[in-house]
Amino acid sequence: MAEANPALNVFVTGGAHGAGLATTRALVRRGHNVLATASDGEGALAIRLAGALPVYPELSRAGELRSYLRLAKANAVVHAAPQSFGALPHADPHEAACAEQLLACAAAIAQASKEQAIPRLVSLSFGYLYEDSQGAAREGDRNARDAVYAPMLEAEEILRDSGLNGFILRSAYIYGGNSPSSSALAQSIKNSRRLPAGAKPASWIHEDDLAAAIVSLLEWRGDVQGMRTLNAAADAPCSPNDFAAGMSAALGLSAPAIAGAGFLTGLRQQDFRDKLLARSVVIKSAALRDQFDWQPRHNNVESGLAATALTWRLQEAVDRADYYNYQDKAAEAIADFAYDAALSEAVAPAPAPVAAAASAPTPAAASEAAAKAAAPPASDGPTPWNEGDAKREERRRKALERKAKRAARQAGGN
Repeated sequence: MAEANPALNVFVTGGAHGAGLATTRALVRRGHNVLATASDGEGALAIRLAGALPVYPELSRAGELRSYLRLAKANAVVHAAPQSFGALPHADPHEAACAEQLLACAAAIAQASKEQAIPRLVSLSFGYLYEDSQGAAREGDRNARDAVYAPMLEAEEILRDSGLNGFILRSAYIYGGNSPSSSALAQSIKNSRRLPAGAKPASWIHEDDLAAAIVSLLEWRGDVQGMRTLNAAADAPCSPNDFAAGMSAALGLSAPAIAGAGFLTGLRQQDFRDKLLARSVVIKSAALRDQFDWQPRHNNVESGLAATALTWRLQEAVDRADYYNYQDKAAEAIADFAYDAALSEAVAPAPAPVAAAASAPTPAAASEAAAKAAAPPASDGPTPWNEGDAKREERRRKALERKAKRAARQAGGN
């Protein structure tokens, strides 16, 4: 019988969406402890619902990252923040203008991880960094020489020169139900917009399959020296045009309109998106499969897009009021301890006024409630939004009890 993997303490950048969120969920399901970065409240909520702790560091500042690595007692790091550079090629090309941020984040995560002696780091990179060729690209093939890809290659070099051990994972184009670029493409299709054309074959990977690859690399017990480059892609490539048609079919819509070559197309300078759509980006991930026992669940885009559309439909079916007002057991414990236990010992309640006696709890009841709150209950993470009616009723009951305690204290103070 195989020995179970010990639990890891993992710090995940870009953990609020896409492959970062999928990795956070996968790690928590496997029993690992996760701190993941978010940039807003909605992303933090997604991380909490996944069972992890959200944090808000500036990713280009090594000092902040180092503090959170200490907080997490991290022994593994997943750098998924670059994932937006590997999103769908149909996406708006403004991401290419964020090259300085990409390099600053790579340098900061490398410095902080080295100072904390992190044993293993997995960083996302991009399959389009290989030179366009007739066959599928393998690890070690020649890199692309176009200057537009230079910042991405430099970010890889920063990690290779850091002295850290781990993996640089060059992924195919990433899509899925939590991917902003996938949602943007779906919205364009729904609005009947003409999509940019891309007729050459490309490799794709669903965010859940990419997350499974990352978890496999983190849990692998073999020794790795330096930063090793691996590829991650599903088996069946298809063109961006076919991918868009597959998404339309998954959404139950007719085939999207594809923009043709206009009169001015050849006159303007190509941007980052144009260059991606105009070239073949096919990679082979045999090493990841053979050495790390990884197999994608969605080996073609039809399967992955069906799962993506199902995710969106389930999200639309969620009761938003209940989703955003879930009760967090950890927050409840902190509130009970800070206000009920600490303040009730410091402030002796006075006899309740006669007028308030009918509505306020008796001193004995208030004392019993304060004693129960003296030791906060252990937290088992955020309460899921879809739990049963009995648990929701239990949360309401506890909320009413806390209101009664506060009313008793206020009455005693008056």
